[in-house]
Amino acid sequence: MLRLIILLVLSVLVANSLAHQRKSVNEDLIITLHHGGKILGEKKSLSLNSDKKYFSFKGIPYAEPPMGELRFRSPQPHPGWNGIRNATEHGNICVQFGKLNSSEDCLFLNVYTPSNLNPTEKYPVMFWIHGGAFNGGSGNSMFYGPELLVKEDVIVVTINYRLGFLGFFSTNDRSAQGNYGLKDCVEALKWVQKNIEAFGGDRNRVTIFGQSAGGSMVHHLILSPMAKGLFHGAISQSGTALNAWGLQPYPRSVAFEAAKLLNITFNSTENLVNQLRDIQDPYQFAVVGELLEDKEQMAGYHPYPFEPSVEPEDSDEPRFLPDTPLKILQSGDFNKVPCIFGSTDDEMLAVIDKQRKDPDHLSLYNNDPNLLLPYEFFIQPNTEAAEDILNNIRKTYFNGQTEINDIMEFLKFGDDRVFLYSIYKTVEMHARKQTAPIFYYIFSYDGSLNLGKKLSSLSEYDGAMHSDDLGYLWKLLQMPAPIKPSDPARIVRQRMVKMWANFSKYGHPTPNVTELISVEWPKVRNHQEFLEIGEELIPKIDPFSQRMAMWKEMDQKYNNAQ
Repeated sequence: MLRLIILLVLSVLVANSLAHQRKSVNEDLIITLHHGGKILGEKKSLSLNSDKKYFSFKGIPYAEPPMGELRFRSPQPHPGWNGIRNATEHGNICVQFGKLNSSEDCLFLNVYTPSNLNPTEKYPVMFWIHGGAFNGGSGNSMFYGPELLVKEDVIVVTINYRLGFLGFFSTNDRSAQGNYGLKDCVEALKWVQKNIEAFGGDRNRVTIFGQSAGGSMVHHLILSPMAKGLFHGAISQSGTALNAWGLQPYPRSVAFEAAKLLNITFNSTENLVNQLRDIQDPYQFAVVGELLEDKEQMAGYHPYPFEPSVEPEDSDEPRFLPDTPLKILQSGDFNKVPCIFGSTDDEMLAVIDKQRKDPDHLSLYNNDPNLLLPYEFFIQPNTEAAEDILNNIRKTYFNGQTEINDIMEFLKFGDDRVFLYSIYKTVEMHARKQTAPIFYYIFSYDGSLNLGKKLSSLSEYDGAMHSDDLGYLWKLLQMPAPIKPSDPARIVRQRMVKMWANFSKYGHPTPNVTELISVEWPKVRNHQEFLEIGEELIPKIDPFSQRMAMWKEMDQKYNNAQ
């Protein structure tokens, strides 16, 4: 479901790295990269009928194609090229189900810069990691048009990274240690460190941000020793490493199931991986990934087959994730940078659309209440602990009834189970472990740019669903453009873009109060302080307090990972 929501959202000048000297080639631009090769970009309009421009550089390879012997290995820096490479078209998207034109040769990034950069200044960089359930999507501008953010005088970088089977397959030993998609992000961040000054960027002001699986990957980067020093702020939207769908605890079992589907017999994991490297058609990996998913995984209640996992101690290559996210957080040994964490207020609203299509959807949970148990607690069904948790869930969401009849009650359970409590817990743990500021938000605005609701035909329901915040940061292909000056969504969008850009510039989303942003976003201290982003900006404390209190009590009592 999470991937479907995300995938619905469819389908400057010559410079040297120090002086930012530029010259125009007609309307195009040439940049010299650190290896000596050049790229040719283009000048584009910030909006329809606008004289204001920005510079676009697309399809820049940051790593070697991860094919053949490089399949299921850490990315290798791209060696570069001689002469001028055209950077006016996006590179290939990474292999994913339903996209027959996707490719393993897909490790490309895009850079977008304001056209009015002062050559004596360096500008903050916002590095976007797209969502898609670790299994789909791309950083291309048809999904994530950069104009709104670039207009705020920030440089935007979007990337592709390996997905699904090819990005997260692991045998949980040195044969294939996993997390290749996350290591692609690290390699792209290294590219930024080497090259972004040639575009006018400040390599000491890089903010990583992402949504859904991209938000979870942002949090994984915060926790990873491999990413140390590569970024200086982070924004995680609707996903963290603590979400039930954010970590695969049994990657070896998944690997063996995948081998069965590919009719591979093997006598060692090394032999298995060698046979996988011999497969000529990479689309087979996308098909197997799809076959391994089930409905509950698609709903986010369980881990996806291929996603981040803890890497073994005997790994041949550097480990991205040396322990579980929870244990890393508890240890306090992570990248302590200013962070924004948050979600929409009704992430799982799409369950209503699911109920429309399948009126018996709730019977799945009534017939097997154990499906309501938190996967990450590893609680055995039909035990005293399981019954205690189920009784608390029923009391909190279903008026104590053993049978679920109200889809709206189930929606609130899904909101908290799949998204909100894990994000709440992430905020609390970071605030305890670091002095760098933590900011927390709930996006509740329901307006004309809520694309998720529009595509799901759910506009008659209140609240903002998963992905509804994207239209307030990005120019999305299917959004009405331009929106009317009288539309309140315009002001909500202006505020959100300004706060995200402010955070990248100053490490604080509201460094000062203005006519547009008339309140200060409070830092998280002792009461889960947060900002509600609705038609107005409203500072509040302790969101969904009664529901969160129940989850916190059960978490402390039964979460075996603690």
